[in-house]
Amino acid sequence: MYTVKNGGDIQRGDLIAVATSNYISIGIYLGRGQGGTVQYLWPGSATSSKNWHEQKLKEWKGDKPMRPLTISQMGKSYVNTPDQYRIMKLNRENITDPETIERLLEDKEVLKEFKIEVKY
Repeated sequence: MYTVKNGGDIQRGDLIAVATSNYISIGIYLGRGQGGTVQYLWPGSATSSKNWHEQKLKEWKGDKPMRPLTISQMGKSYVNTPDQYRIMKLNRENITDPETIERLLEDKEVLKEFKIEVKY
């Protein structure tokens, strides 16, 4: 859990907006990392990682079975210097771009396999 000025407590699976230098990105909050970083997934990154992993499984020629997909293999983004003013909790009504909505819904299904409930 992480507490921010606008939105209150953020739990794993919540939608967040992150202010970077000249950009605001949307993500799915995963938790805190080493050194206090805030970790999140871009919309579509969980689905993309799953598709990549499934393709590699089809092509696998190793002598040992390929390891299953894990959250750590997904393309996570980090906020190295999180601040209560840099991160905002979002809700469903804040997301209006149809492409982003589609990616979030796809990721929601993928992340269910990891027992992460995306709050969308």
